[in-house]
Amino acid sequence: MKHIVLPALLLAIVTGSAADFLVRVETDPAHTAQSVAEAGLEVLAQLDSSCLAQASAADIDRLSSTFSMRMLDENPSQALYVYVMTEPGFDRAGLSAYGRVLTEDASGVLLRTTEADVERLNQLPVELCRPSMRPTVFAPALAPKPAAVPDSLIWLVMNRVSQDTLEANLRRLIGFYTRYTTTESCYRAMMWARERLSGLGCDSTYIDTFRNGYAPNVVGIRNGTVNPRRIYIVCGHMDNTSELAPGNFAPGSDDNASGAGTVLEVARVFADLEFDNTVWFVLFSGEEQGLVGSDSFAYGCRQRGDSIALAINFDMVSYGRDDSATVVWTSALPQTESLAHFFLAQADTFTDLKAKDTLFRTANSDHASFWKYGYLAIRGRYHDRTPAYHTTGDTIGPFHYTYCGTNNLPLYTEVVKATAATLAKLAGAHRNVGAAEMPSRALAAGLDCFPTVGRPPFCVNLPRPARSGIELSDVAGRTVRVLHPDGGLRVVWDGRLEDGAAAQPGVYFIHQSGFGPAPTRKLILAE
Repeated sequence: MKHIVLPALLLAIVTGSAADFLVRVETDPAHTAQSVAEAGLEVLAQLDSSCLAQASAADIDRLSSTFSMRMLDENPSQALYVYVMTEPGFDRAGLSAYGRVLTEDASGVLLRTTEADVERLNQLPVELCRPSMRPTVFAPALAPKPAAVPDSLIWLVMNRVSQDTLEANLRRLIGFYTRYTTTESCYRAMMWARERLSGLGCDSTYIDTFRNGYAPNVVGIRNGTVNPRRIYIVCGHMDNTSELAPGNFAPGSDDNASGAGTVLEVARVFADLEFDNTVWFVLFSGEEQGLVGSDSFAYGCRQRGDSIALAINFDMVSYGRDDSATVVWTSALPQTESLAHFFLAQADTFTDLKAKDTLFRTANSDHASFWKYGYLAIRGRYHDRTPAYHTTGDTIGPFHYTYCGTNNLPLYTEVVKATAATLAKLAGAHRNVGAAEMPSRALAAGLDCFPTVGRPPFCVNLPRPARSGIELSDVAGRTVRVLHPDGGLRVVWDGRLEDGAAAQPGVYFIHQSGFGPAPTRKLILAE
């Protein structure tokens, strides 16, 4: 294949500069982004029919006969890039006023730009992705395993989803005046959402700070009782923008109070249920600036080795004049197609939603951050996008009204129902039965722990001999200590982590594995 060199960069190569370059590498079934990575390049982003990668002059010379590549810029680690995704009819010529145009394709335009120009881009009806300098991960994805959840329980959950509650959440979020990422108002919205998640049955919540000056991400966690390490995520971004951003009115009803409200409503209808697997409810910040918050979050998950089976992201799901929605998947992770179809099957069985699936390769919302780090993710999104996108007109309007943000609350309600049904089946929902309702045999199978709340030592009597160490995990499902029985049926936790450091006060879980369904006991380490 032909190796194309831009004239502006030719001198650097001829003189043997060791500087790295940002290159666009064309991809096809025979030359995928993964094969580009396997050839030794750092793939930074995947586009429609190409990928962005970081390469040295030596890399380019070595691979020019294998891949068709075009050099775009020098020293990418010192630059800020934004991929600007545009809708049909948008005049791309004006984007040159916001930075240097490096390349474009059917979905968007890549700019070398500045933080100030990102703020200006936020005033336009475009979606932004900021390719980070962290390489894309092509590790095998963890496959979801649907559980045997009775339809009667799914119908119970469906009947709990409330259009009135969804509308109330939208109105409350609009009431924050603006949720632009860098504003105090967005921070307050995040703290309100964290309080809501705390009151909706989450075992714990935490603030995920990722960048100074940005509102943080917020995470609520429901711990799994059988497989706490296997994680399912429902997420959406809290931040928004408008033509008056950053400091003035930005209501953001459809984009994206509707996605944030989906997360909160699913948490509400799940409040009194338990799950075999762990469920995270995540609200992102920094989406409008190029998926900054979700990129940091997903990267942190990969660095820790979190076992995320699926993330379902929602972005703009309350507007529609044709009463249908779309589920997005990617060919880069073929399993996402079957997961999109699984979502559609639940929608068809338990809701009145008219939905379809669509293939997207580009990073048009926070689900793409999970794709980048090798996790399966799908997105629920509009089929009929509002003309009030990224304007102060993104508010709640009459049913099927054209120029507003939210115009179809019944459609929105059905989207949330389909989401709840999908997660309930994948995460293994079941009723939270009290001890008095459990048969004596089940009681005997549990862990006997004392105290359950207090200071160490915590003593745990095991229902059966341990074949291996007993795992202690934190609220995120990470193993922080392996305990060993003293005498066969007893373990003692002294309040310290594996490295000997004192554990921070909070919620922890004792987990005995190796004998079919694994009992788990919650401990609370007090101040």
